[in-house]
Amino acid sequence: MVAGMYDSVQGNVIESVASRLNGFFYRCQNDAGYTMLFMTEGIETLTGYPVNEFLNNRVRTFASIMDPQDGSAVDAAVVAGVEKRTKWEIDYRLIKRDGHPLWIHESGAGVFDDNNQLLFLEGVCIDISPQKKQEEKLELLVSNISGTSNDIVEAVQHILGELRTLKLLALNARIEAARAAEHGAGFAVVAQEMKSLADTTREEADRIRSLMETLQTLLKGGV
Repeated sequence: MVAGMYDSVQGNVIESVASRLNGFFYRCQNDAGYTMLFMTEGIETLTGYPVNEFLNNRVRTFASIMDPQDGSAVDAAVVAGVEKRTKWEIDYRLIKRDGHPLWIHESGAGVFDDNNQLLFLEGVCIDISPQKKQEEKLELLVSNISGTSNDIVEAVQHILGELRTLKLLALNARIEAARAAEHGAGFAVVAQEMKSLADTTREEADRIRSLMETLQTLLKGGV
């Protein structure tokens, strides 16, 4: 009687705590379908599928609502956790009743008896779709910034090429001015100004290129 009351209270506590999570607790068998032995109501809130449809695979298996692209990764994480007697942490997608994907983070572990035999798997799954959406937006932003910085670097490279041509013209002009002696004095001044402009502009272009390369490195997580 006391044990029954304890189990009832414990179950109520679990349900109460689970109701405050944007997720669900579970206990299941270590089989291909992850046959659910216990599951909290949060699964219906997240996916639209009632708990009783999963228990003992009454209507569907839990594995059946995993995104096919993620199933093998989940299996591998569980196998590794069971073999090493450690918990697994993994992000993967469930396909909701309406067909839309739902990202969850699962933290689970195997439960073993005194003889070190696996009894079942248990853990908690939390909805992380909002975080994933933010990550996707950030990745898109980084990609766009990186692409723009690449365009700027290419433009600067073009400018540097033009400046090399300008410096060469300035050098030729000075040579021609020297040949013309005093008649080329004014031309020599212009040539010197062309060279100074080219040198100054090149320094600025090099600085822009260096800054953009630094930005690209930071965007790619190079520091």
